[in-house]
Amino acid sequence: MSKLYFSLIIYFLTLSSSFAQATLLPDSLANAPDSVKMWALREVGDSLIFAGQYVMSKQAFQQALALAQTKGDRNAIAMGNRGMGFWHEQTGDYGQAIAWYQKALQAFQESGNTKQFARTLRFVSECYDRLQDYKQALSYIKQSLALAEKYQYTDLIMQCYEGLAIYESKAKRYQQALALRKKVLAYYESTKDSLSYYQALYNIGLLYKNMGQYGRSEQAFKDVLAYGKRQKNDFLIGYAYISLPYALIPQNKLDEAETCCRLALAWVEQVGGEKHTFLEEINGHLSQLWEKRGNYQQALQYYRLQMVSHDSIVNAEKNRQVAELETRYQTRQKEAEIQELAESNAEKNRQIWAAVGGLILLAVLLGTLYNLYERVRRNRQKIQHQSEQLTLMMREIHHRAKNNLAIVSSLLYLQTASLDDDDVIQTMRVGQQRVEAMALIHQRLYQTDQTTTIEMAEYLTDLTESLLKAYGYQVDDFDLQLTIDVEELDVDIAMPLGLITNELITNSLKYAYECGQRPLLHIWLGTVSRLSESDIILEVQDNGPGIDMADWQQTGKRNTFGKHLVTLLSQQLNGMFEVINHNGTLFRLIIPQSRLDA
Repeated sequence: MSKLYFSLIIYFLTLSSSFAQATLLPDSLANAPDSVKMWALREVGDSLIFAGQYVMSKQAFQQALALAQTKGDRNAIAMGNRGMGFWHEQTGDYGQAIAWYQKALQAFQESGNTKQFARTLRFVSECYDRLQDYKQALSYIKQSLALAEKYQYTDLIMQCYEGLAIYESKAKRYQQALALRKKVLAYYESTKDSLSYYQALYNIGLLYKNMGQYGRSEQAFKDVLAYGKRQKNDFLIGYAYISLPYALIPQNKLDEAETCCRLALAWVEQVGGEKHTFLEEINGHLSQLWEKRGNYQQALQYYRLQMVSHDSIVNAEKNRQVAELETRYQTRQKEAEIQELAESNAEKNRQIWAAVGGLILLAVLLGTLYNLYERVRRNRQKIQHQSEQLTLMMREIHHRAKNNLAIVSSLLYLQTASLDDDDVIQTMRVGQQRVEAMALIHQRLYQTDQTTTIEMAEYLTDLTESLLKAYGYQVDDFDLQLTIDVEELDVDIAMPLGLITNELITNSLKYAYECGQRPLLHIWLGTVSRLSESDIILEVQDNGPGIDMADWQQTGKRNTFGKHLVTLLSQQLNGMFEVINHNGTLFRLIIPQSRLDA
């Protein structure tokens, strides 16, 4: 019995101390100097970020900063603060990143490390650039350049020149941008850094193109292509083929431009990379050159391919933003779990030491230890179960999107609780309904085996009934006529179509049923034959007093935002819509078959 008792004590003490003293340093550096440990922790943090391990990466940066603060080294503290800023920048939290970088700047200034101070100014500039605050971004990069030139930090000077050239080009100050890029080119030529030289020459080729100097642009791109072929550098070759048509087409060298486009398409299929971005650019060249040849049908075909690639890029960016928000959300969740676990283990430690002090009450102590053991086991099971749930959630992107939208809806609901203005409350609730209409789409996607199509009958039924409930109507007291002849639609069509339906139903529920008659709402989603195609048609009709057409056609009236939203979403669907007074208000939207095929 006593052996079991002491074995349990040792087990719990070892468990709790392992959490308290957990470190991400390799065992080989256990006895290394503090400066080496801090450097290693920052390197570990960088590696874990690029591996997607954001929670552990943050722990590494935090441990490096804590060690620096214990040591009291201002330069090490500055590096630790910059590491934390880098972590926030990589997770998309640019405001927090700037705050940490500002702490690093102050510490670098106090330690007298001018070079790292100047480098950190560039990091701040990049964050402001991502926030699209170009005035601040330009201010910080100019400060970095001034210090780099003063102390002759040549590599940093070249980086600042590159950044300033981008800003000058955006402002269409091409001569200033060209002067900066030529300085960079001359530097790499003097250092015999061939790869960097031709990369800089490629940027100059793009600048010549923007300046309308197509002959010089063509020569720059061809020099890059020749170097790429000599060095068998597939990426330089591919970029040269993609960019040459910018210079060739304005010079009417259409056959040569088409050859470059064909080679670029083959390169995209072989090498990959940012595929949709490349395809958008190449198909744009092909559309332009066929237009110059007078073959407008062929030009239109390539323009449509260009638009398909453009839509794919937009969707990829949206998915990236959703993934970024999900990463930040899960990071906070995991941090909270780790903090809760640490606090739980600290509490267990105190309980264990209290039990050790009461050895006389052996029976009570053994019961307490067994209870603690069971709690730890249950906590482990709970953590394992949560881990399995998180793993499943990572595989279900539509489920994640629905959860994020549900959070937004809940936040809007909570916000209305603190408001007194009825108009503002109503506006917030309408916004919440729009979010819930989108969330319902994602809920349908993850609840079925289909991940790209929506069952329209179930979706529109759920959407309509939820809106009736939100506005206090009972289904039995309402003439609801749902005629859904289209079984399924792609999510890219169903999402804007659902938002349009949400706006129209909301408008009817708010304004149509004020005359005392039994409310009627008719919704029809079907097909209509036009020439050789079958278009989609959506009709929403109520039996209210109708709509003032003059009011509908003017701006600044009620529902202006909803009206603009319906208009923009209809344009997104390439649809034609009309509003008619016919025994109430009738809204009709026709979506062409060509949009469904795209």
